[in-house]
Amino acid sequence: MKKYLLVFLLSIIPTGFTLAQTPADSITIVSTKWKTEKLKKGVLWKSAQIKLYNSPQSINILEIKPSKKNKLGIAFCVDTLITTSSFCEQINAIAGVNASFFDMKNGGSVDYMKVDGQVIHQGRETVNNSNSAIIINGKSIAIVRLPNGNTEARDLEGTDVMVAGPMLVSSYTIENLPESSFNTTRHPRTCAAITSKGRILLITVDGRHKGKAEGMNTKELAYLVKILDAKDAMNFDGGGSTAMYVKDFGENGIASYPSDNKLFDHKGERRVANIVYVK
Repeated sequence: MKKYLLVFLLSIIPTGFTLAQTPADSITIVSTKWKTEKLKKGVLWKSAQIKLYNSPQSINILEIKPSKKNKLGIAFCVDTLITTSSFCEQINAIAGVNASFFDMKNGGSVDYMKVDGQVIHQGRETVNNSNSAIIINGKSIAIVRLPNGNTEARDLEGTDVMVAGPMLVSSYTIENLPESSFNTTRHPRTCAAITSKGRILLITVDGRHKGKAEGMNTKELAYLVKILDAKDAMNFDGGGSTAMYVKDFGENGIASYPSDNKLFDHKGERRVANIVYVK
């Protein structure tokens, strides 16, 4: 069985894409027995601590079937910063993750954001890594690549629109990610994906915890979501910002292992400017 699985996995890796990943990594991803908890109908929380890419990894996944009862949304602050858990508690979210890049001194997103039809931030002019957007129209969710970044995002139609990046997977194909330090260095990561069945995946990968959770570079993250059946996927802000909230989990609802306190616990959240949530 593993032989045929391996042949299939090798067949979906894009030609010419240089990977440090091995066939064993592919098998690890698809054969992992995720600890799974049903948060409500259509919302699953999956977690695992595994060895992947020759390093320990701690991964959390929210798998959401969009519906009228499972609302995906964006919560934000314009000129201040609060933790992901505080955001989620204030709006009574069932779960959520940190979202786009932000001004760490003054607060607010540095990229284009529209919430409930109102433009909150126009975003910076330069593209940098912000070349994709998540678009939310009720239960219709899309992730799109934006070659012109924030400038192009201003023309997108959608009730909620948030720019971040880089794009990881587009139409089932792993993106050609530049060899920049942002992409090649392992960090905690947060991302969103849409599967072939229309499920939304919100994923956190812990990092900066040597020997326990070493994080991923964006190529490794793209490979992970590709094997998890991503049709389209985009990177969110990561590093010390990475955090996943699950209602009623532990002391503060944080199910991931944030890195800002340099301890492998659930207390090291960084204050952020916005989140993507489900309620």
